[in-house]
Amino acid sequence: MAYTTGEWAVEYCAQPMPFDGVLFGSWAMIAKEAHAVKELLVQAQGVNDDKWEQTYKGETGGVLTVQSEFGEPIHKIATRAIKLWKEFVETVFKLAKDKRQAWLNANADSVIDKLNRDFAKPWFAQKKDGTVVKDLGDLTYETVVRLVRLMYVKHQSRWIDISLRNLLGDWLRRVEERFAGVDGKPKQSILQSYNSLNDPEPFVTTFLSMYPGACQQLLAAEDKTYFLSIAQRPGQKPAPFIPVLDANFEVWFKKAC
Repeated sequence: MAYTTGEWAVEYCAQPMPFDGVLFGSWAMIAKEAHAVKELLVQAQGVNDDKWEQTYKGETGGVLTVQSEFGEPIHKIATRAIKLWKEFVETVFKLAKDKRQAWLNANADSVIDKLNRDFAKPWFAQKKDGTVVKDLGDLTYETVVRLVRLMYVKHQSRWIDISLRNLLGDWLRRVEERFAGVDGKPKQSILQSYNSLNDPEPFVTTFLSMYPGACQQLLAAEDKTYFLSIAQRPGQKPAPFIPVLDANFEVWFKKAC
């Protein structure tokens, strides 16, 4: 009987067998989009079988072992990002959760600098002129709208994921709630469909020209909370940035899918 990959996994793994599980992750490496990863794997020096466990302690043969978002060891190429991951595993992530906030508060400047310098997810809170700030409340509504630059791949004319397009759409509607009709006259929503954001930059330019107050007003506390909630809601691709150093920092940092 012929099975699809998913059907085979369900049927085969349901039978009593002498193994703990089936891993399909490496199959994804045949995808044409994985060429950069393949290059890094080939370039890694590697070590003999009797030395690979040294990756748990430090870089060995171009590989480091870190703790995944599921709390399990995972072996990764020792890039700058993974070295930072290892550093956080050995500092903030090893602390009890009730002690992490104090550590993050004390080391905020260093953490933010390292995120922007070495990690794939940059620190989100930057003003229009590039000045880094520690709190979303120091940003204008316009600046937050510009999150599009982190989620839309301009040179390929595509969103990282369609759910991130909708994230921007939900934030734009929140902005409209704040600024539409401020002159006493009702205004129809400019954003009538998420499809208007398929090519986001022209729409965002027009949108902000209609709400000039968004370019001056700093975020209200409730809108800061709203932004954080939609940036980490279930069912969408995780945000490709880190907006806050809070109790969920490990999730913001590690979560990729």
